[in-house]
Amino acid sequence: MELKIVENREIAKNTFSLKIENPALFDIKPGQFFMVRINGFNYPLLRRPFSVANFTGNYIEIIYRVVGEGTKILTDKKVGEFIDLLGPLGNGFDEIAENKKIMLVGGGIGAAPLIYLSSVLKNRHKTPYEAFFGFNSKDEIYVDFGSIATMDGSSGFDGNVVDMIEDRLNEDTFIFACGPTIMMKRLAYVCYDKGCGMKVSLESRMACGIGVCLGCVVESQNGFKKVCEDGPVFDFREIVWQAM
Repeated sequence: MELKIVENREIAKNTFSLKIENPALFDIKPGQFFMVRINGFNYPLLRRPFSVANFTGNYIEIIYRVVGEGTKILTDKKVGEFIDLLGPLGNGFDEIAENKKIMLVGGGIGAAPLIYLSSVLKNRHKTPYEAFFGFNSKDEIYVDFGSIATMDGSSGFDGNVVDMIEDRLNEDTFIFACGPTIMMKRLAYVCYDKGCGMKVSLESRMACGIGVCLGCVVESQNGFKKVCEDGPVFDFREIVWQAM
């Protein structure tokens, strides 16, 4: 479907907020994503997956980081132009842990779907939570809530987000997480050690987004799973982290 762009602006270093009109045709769960066609030409050929950072009565927000030619082209899109989206796709964060201390843990652009999750927890479920986000440096921060860790120590905790929270985790903790694989892998090992529960949204390259191309498979305890169709949200115990 083609929807109108209502905002496309830089909100942090190489990080943009793309807001698209809400057609009021569907609901979106936190953790779900859209496959976006960058333009009407044959290059880039494949759509790009983007998680939903916010969903209101007026717009759908996607937060993206410029990492290649496709996202660079996306920055040139103007308000009033139309963009082609496929979605919402995948399984989201649909389980709220009762009687647990809920923590949202995000790294880099992986913080984006947790922004929308935080809104749903607060406004729909009235569920308290703590949020922790890690970035490389101060100029990459695009969230306006939660505790911050930066790898260069320019803001908040000096180090990575897993180091910041490790001593706070126990069997009464339940985490919703998204971020780079190296962060998620380490966090998974810490959760095994601490006995806490966790749902993870995996980041993966995707060609189709609907389970046809098999380009986003990950190894699980029950064979290979498609991140786009079976995920992107999984219980962390399902994933064979040694293979990541």
